[in-house]
Amino acid sequence: MGRGTTVAFHSYKGGTGKTTLISNLAALYAASGSRVCLLDFDLYAPSLMSYFKKIPTAYVNDLLNGEVDISRILVDVSAELELKGKLLLGFSSNKKEDVNAIEIKHELKWQLTAMRRFLSAKNQLFEQYGIEHLFLDTSPGIRYWSINALAAADNLFLVMKDSDMDIEGTMRMINDIYDSLVKFGSKFFVVLNKVPGASPIIENRFGADDTASIADFEKQIKSRVVGSIPCFCDVQFSKHEFLWAVKQPEHPFSKKLIEVAEAIRNL
Repeated sequence: MGRGTTVAFHSYKGGTGKTTLISNLAALYAASGSRVCLLDFDLYAPSLMSYFKKIPTAYVNDLLNGEVDISRILVDVSAELELKGKLLLGFSSNKKEDVNAIEIKHELKWQLTAMRRFLSAKNQLFEQYGIEHLFLDTSPGIRYWSINALAAADNLFLVMKDSDMDIEGTMRMINDIYDSLVKFGSKFFVVLNKVPGASPIIENRFGADDTASIADFEKQIKSRVVGSIPCFCDVQFSKHEFLWAVKQPEHPFSKKLIEVAEAIRNL
């Protein structure tokens, strides 16, 4: 089996729906028969554990601190989700002391050591577990650990909304971070999320046939848009918006995500 690919999802700020998208995409890949691992690399505000309603015996934090190996943090949800392939999850701790430790104790020396431990674990995932697709859900904004995680990825996906704040912030990140990462071989793309237009009374400038607007937007941000997902209120305001792509595959949101999954496969 060939070496797997590493995909990181990032955003300028929180609230873009990044975790929902990456969770659904990882599940879609596993549902199609792929061997997938999804790791919560948002050490500052982890949410993957709440999304999947799991309490692990060890966390990504423990792996990065050198206290456990990769086998201790992985949670296999393939059977309960009735997936054709494999979906392994790794969660970050949401305990106050662990989140605070990221800001207080984790100086440059720790960051470098933690990165080496992650790269070793990544090799294990590919070589021992046969993982084909490794997904990383990163912290939004410009944080040192997020930049490290992005640098470890083959493809980077910026999740953003079509708002002036998101566009301006994303442009700054592209200039400050992404242009440098590209020089080291990484590729980055954009996924537009929560775009107005699911309701017929709201204008959507990124409609299915609006290729001109997409092309203009791509020139503005200097990157390719691999998907434009409308804002569906029943998804966004659901009490627990859990894996619609595999639980409700006929929903328009799910169909859009399937299109994005195919676009990513074909990059």
